[in-house]
Amino acid sequence: MDTQRRGRVLLVEGDTPRMRSDSKSLARAGFEMRSALAESEALALAAREVFDVLVVDLDLPRMDGLSLIRRLREKGSLASVVWLASERTNELALRAAEAGVLQILEKPTDPKVLEQLVTAGVEQTRHLLSTLRAILRPSAPHHSVPATDAKNEFGSILETAVHDGAVVITKHDSPKAVLVSVERVGALLAKHEPDLQALTRDFDELVARMRTSTARSAARDLFKATPEDLGEAALVAVKRRRG
Repeated sequence: MDTQRRGRVLLVEGDTPRMRSDSKSLARAGFEMRSALAESEALALAAREVFDVLVVDLDLPRMDGLSLIRRLREKGSLASVVWLASERTNELALRAAEAGVLQILEKPTDPKVLEQLVTAGVEQTRHLLSTLRAILRPSAPHHSVPATDAKNEFGSILETAVHDGAVVITKHDSPKAVLVSVERVGALLAKHEPDLQALTRDFDELVARMRTSTARSAARDLFKATPEDLGEAALVAVKRRRG
């Protein structure tokens, strides 16, 4: 299994046995794993590598999970975040929402639920990155300005972004931020929104086909079919596809 394709995960837990258990279960699910027991180790790993998902225990010895996430964001991490907590509370849910956390998972973790959340986190991060790449694609018009100019001349730079779609803000010739017009963002998001009318039409057509006498008769035959009947039907279907 291609672990790079499935996603890269940084797991930060203060409990060694639990960390090993969660890390092994995610590795078996196909994710490329890195683990850290302490905040300093997590920050060092994030400085060297890029991760799709951060799974962070709130009960860390020296720094709470929210503070660690803030530090990682300051270092440029765009990874989705899953929090591990002893219990879910309204206050914790509010803090998670403010921090942009994907989900809170109670400890001890359910391996299947953890895998599902990490999978969703990988998809979320890669969607964000694809949107950013679209904003910064070479064919898209955008201007590049130094960070100092961005601070001193924000008004004129804002006008440029509105007019041209995007302005890349650099520091020491390295891109650090992007100022994007609402029009450009809307166009990008529209590419990822489903056509609700098309989905409704497809669903209505499916329901209509299911209501025909032929479909009802086929459904009755299906429920009456023996394992041998199902096997023969599968062979016929395969032959038709190959033919």
